Amino acid sequence: MKIICDLHIHSKYSGGTSSRIELNTLNQNSTIKGIDLIGTGDCLHPLWLKELKENLQEFSKGIYYIPKCPKTKFILQTEIELIWRYKHKIRKIHLILLIPNFETVIKLNDFCSKYGKLDLDGRPKLFINAEDFIFKLKQIDFFIEIIPAHIFSPFFGVLGSKPNFKSLKDALGNSLYYINAVESGLSADPNMIRCLSELNDITIISNSDAHSTNFHRIGRETTVINIQKINYNSIINAIQKNHILKTYEFKPSGGKYYYDGHRSGRHFDGVDYYCSPKRNVNKCPYCGKPITKGVLSRVYELSNQDPPDNHRYQYIIPLLHLISVILGGTEYSPENISLYKTLVKNNEGEYKIWDGSSNLNGISDRLIDAIEIIRRGDYYFLPGHDGVYGELKLEV
Repeated sequence: MKIICDLHIHSKYSGGTSSRIELNTLNQNSTIKGIDLIGTGDCLHPLWLKELKENLQEFSKGIYYIPKCPKTKFILQTEIELIWRYKHKIRKIHLILLIPNFETVIKLNDFCSKYGKLDLDGRPKLFINAEDFIFKLKQIDFFIEIIPAHIFSPFFGVLGSKPNFKSLKDALGNSLYYINAVESGLSADPNMIRCLSELNDITIISNSDAHSTNFHRIGRETTVINIQKINYNSIINAIQKNHILKTYEFKPSGGKYYYDGHRSGRHFDGVDYYCSPKRNVNKCPYCGKPITKGVLSRVYELSNQDPPDNHRYQYIIPLLHLISVILGGTEYSPENISLYKTLVKNNEGEYKIWDGSSNLNGISDRLIDAIEIIRRGDYYFLPGHDGVYGELKLEV
């Protein structure tokens, strides 16, 4: 059975997220988009946990659903931030946790509250080193799955420039034994990850890290897995044994941290600066401060092999974003959202459009041509950098 999964999102209780995130809207929009399984996000936050327990019913062991709209299923999930001092420097990394049941969530609440306040942010800040944290989680419930999030992102990726670890082993110590997968993040793809021999045998998953329920955010990256039954153990087993059919990916240059740079908001005159890491620029030429080193820089620094041929991923962009680029308006324009809903309904989901489903009746030739361009990969981005998304450019 093929299922499309987005295993990393957030609730309205995380910093920088939409205050309009509601569980029913998340469920409905995921179903419209064609997502089969989605993370709950932020399940350690007391208020969000209360909403989850009130609204979700168990579909199978460790998998939940909302009876009014049962097609999309949920898995208990959160992201956490670990903060600790290592070699005279404060390190911060993000991990995704997949959790087998509500009973284990309660146990995690009790444990994590010893290291940070869980009600301050949906992504709690916990003051404990990664090695100890992972070992202790496995003592609480061995079936908690722990996945380093957006592995190369500069500020909180375990191999990002700010934490500045030289390897997963350097960051996680002996608890590395319990890491079965890493998340690519929007600014990296499997090809980049496979440039590190340390990651050869680790599964690669992709998720949206969505901060809203909007169609161009949820499911913008997803993982397609092959399982026999939809239950928690089957999902985790598929991740651990790399039963990944493919991932749907941003082109990394479209992500927010691909190139080195300084966004315009850092400069009083609004100058935006970015550059290839091959230029080896460490300080911004406009303000003289250290620039934010992007994902590509870290891959260059840590790479120790040529990546093997790996065709188990496919580049896409959010269809609603493409509609707004071609037809004008924004992703929030009612007419664009209406067209988007019609298209995905006619094709039984957005991903089937990218896979070649062609019920595109009633839309403009310009938009049909643009969809074909994305399918062929004949497009690029002015590179994203320092928290700024890349700008889509189509080859026509």
